[in-house]
Amino acid sequence: MRNTQTAAMMDACKLLTPSATTGDFGQHGATYSEGSEIACGFESPTAQRGGTLAGVEVILNARVRLDLTNGANVTPNHRIKLTKRLGTALATAETYRVVGWPKRGPTGFVVELERIE
Repeated sequence: MRNTQTAAMMDACKLLTPSATTGDFGQHGATYSEGSEIACGFESPTAQRGGTLAGVEVILNARVRLDLTNGANVTPNHRIKLTKRLGTALATAETYRVVGWPKRGPTGFVVELERIE
């Protein structure tokens, strides 16, 4: 099952690992270091996971599937950069914030995302 899951990951992502920073006036922030490109399975936002409800806009979230090795260390502080979609490099990579903790299944992790760039 794990091999099937990995073979179905036709996209490529980079994990962006956070490092805490402190500004000149004591404010806290983060910088992100890019990891190597890894295989992932990206699921675009759908109307089922967002849209408008009673006139209130609901944020459309995306999902990404990661294998057990790469998904194990992802936290809500990480970001994920989508670099290839269905094997084709994106003209402009898309960056997403991790929303909540990844959900582990028998073959990999599912990570909920919110687009930030």
